[in-house]
Amino acid sequence: MSIRGCRLRSSRRVWLAVVTGGCLVAGCASNLEQRFQGHIDYLASDKLEGRGVGSRGIELAAEYIARQFASIGLEPAGEKGTYFQTFDMTLHRTLTDASRLAFTGDSVERRLGVDFIPFNFASDDGFSGGVVFCGYGIINPEKSHDDLKDLDLTGKIALMLNGEPPSWADENGNPTRHAMHREKVYNAKDRGAVAILMFNPTPSPGESDRLTEFVSEGADAYGIPAFHITRDMAEARLKAMGFGALDELQQKLDAGGFASGEVAHVGASGQAGFKKTNASTRNILGVRRGVGPLADEFVVIGAHYDHLGIRKPMMRKFKAGKLVDEKIGPQIHNGADDNASGTSGLIEIARMFASAPPLKRSVLFIAFTAEESGLHGSKYYMENAAAPPERTAAMLNMDMIGRLKPGDDHVTVFGARCGKEFMEVLEPAGRAAGLTITPAVDEGGKSDHAVFVRKKIPSMHFFSGNHSDYHQPSDDADRINADGGARIAKLVYEVAKD
Repeated sequence: MSIRGCRLRSSRRVWLAVVTGGCLVAGCASNLEQRFQGHIDYLASDKLEGRGVGSRGIELAAEYIARQFASIGLEPAGEKGTYFQTFDMTLHRTLTDASRLAFTGDSVERRLGVDFIPFNFASDDGFSGGVVFCGYGIINPEKSHDDLKDLDLTGKIALMLNGEPPSWADENGNPTRHAMHREKVYNAKDRGAVAILMFNPTPSPGESDRLTEFVSEGADAYGIPAFHITRDMAEARLKAMGFGALDELQQKLDAGGFASGEVAHVGASGQAGFKKTNASTRNILGVRRGVGPLADEFVVIGAHYDHLGIRKPMMRKFKAGKLVDEKIGPQIHNGADDNASGTSGLIEIARMFASAPPLKRSVLFIAFTAEESGLHGSKYYMENAAAPPERTAAMLNMDMIGRLKPGDDHVTVFGARCGKEFMEVLEPAGRAAGLTITPAVDEGGKSDHAVFVRKKIPSMHFFSGNHSDYHQPSDDADRINADGGARIAKLVYEVAKD
């Protein structure tokens, strides 16, 4: 992709060193914190163009990680004696007029680009089924908000509002992660939905109800059909089935109410029409072999190294209660926290294991590709596993470990209670690393550990917390808390070792 028109940022960090073999060459500082930051400075630099799948930047990142594994002394665990596990995936989609969508009982023939349009993360599977209205499609335990509670979405089509209650936005008008399409899609998909239909909230004064622009670039593919439809198309069915006007439904949801339910006697069917262009991408695998009778069993430690590449920022802003469509071009999304931080932790934990005596089980280190576009790397790994599920004792995932808040030693661990002895291991390891463990419900898993969870492998996701730079061009290396990230890496090492 051309970077003309992109916001090319020179690093706000003064580059005093060149990263070679994990050592910062400037007095050869070798402590964990400096190495942790050094990996991120490179992986999240503009040179790597956001590490988008299919880009030159992600290939530079893959080669860098493989060199780190080799210099540490990990045994290659990829294909043909290499560190790489290569596969093809869809990189570009061109929309065709074969796309179709219809509600039962709708007297109007709906048209592509006028009444509906597939999202570019949609699959092109044909679908049909009953319709269930799912509010905003959000599950937010912090606000005790669950639009999907008590809903059976198995084989159904989930109809939901875009966005989230406006009052949830931060002081700068940035929505939370719960407004992201990806969160909503996985909420419904994990509960058995066969397709997703979204429509806009009430337009602000002077605004109109507009369908999303279809963007062919990018590898987004969440594995389920997903369409953006007009409010008119949604309201025609909801109002006819006694749900009331959309404005009234939204007011109830924005006030914290529950408005979800099955749209009785209404079904929908459709299919997205795409012409696809594929590209290859790579997981990076290295192993530290154990010794003894359990050496053929594995603990997997993983982190994804891809990010969003060069693209328009994914979220618009609320200002003075109005949704603003900012006219900005594609920008580099460097993904320092998401997830150069987890990748840096992966490299440094591998270094810790390489310098320690071998353990009873083997430890497999995986840098996953294509997480942002639907967990493709971890799914491919599981289908072609170097360590079969029945011989995988546990999976430890690091996704966004670089933004521990200053003065706050709490690290969130999703899935902390899914292994029988996990808390017994976590708490003393946390004390040793100067961290307090906050166990959290896994919620089905939105990162690479989810693939392991679905194979019933005890899994944990280590996470330093949300922030307003999530999936924004501002997620840069100079915002990383290297001390906090280094401590989380120590924590994961101790947990894995135990």
